[in-house]
Amino acid sequence: MPEKPRLQPVDEADLQEKTLASLAPYRDQDGRIYTIWATLAHHEDALRRYLVFSNHVLGKNTLPLTSRELMILRIAARARATYEWDQHVRIARRAGLTDAAILDAATGTWEGLDELDQVLLAATDSLIDRQGVDDELWSRLESHLGVEQIIDVLYTVGQYLTIATVINTLGVRTEGELALDLPRVEPAAQKEVSI
Repeated sequence: MPEKPRLQPVDEADLQEKTLASLAPYRDQDGRIYTIWATLAHHEDALRRYLVFSNHVLGKNTLPLTSRELMILRIAARARATYEWDQHVRIARRAGLTDAAILDAATGTWEGLDELDQVLLAATDSLIDRQGVDDELWSRLESHLGVEQIIDVLYTVGQYLTIATVINTLGVRTEGELALDLPRVEPAAQKEVSI
């Protein structure tokens, strides 16, 4: 992460009406556009197109909400994407996840999580590390999920790796204090879980 943001968020007054309409659901409790989206608004056409895909992954995904959030939190922790981490800790808490479950997913301490979440987190790590899964992990995914859900696993990891890359490269800062400190995830903590 650079020492200071490389791009400042675009002022709302400088955005096109169609961009403002696309960003209507992406505002905080005070009505401000989230920093990540205001930063990406430097390329308004691309942002509007990206939001369509993002809306599927975040809002219409076929995976269980808590499972999806654990995957995103694992990606954020591994990528050291503080903004992504902070936003999804808050979403995960609203979905009913405890801080202990959040930290377990982030740090690779998955034994206390249910079998589906362990498989999804193993797939998340494999997709990060190898951009794919081996036949054994594929079979484990198939034993828990339908085809659409497996495709949503791929989309979720791809989307949030993209956002982590944007956050870390552009230096996107959180809107306030962290909801939960971002744990350090060392490469030795990354593992395959056999079930």
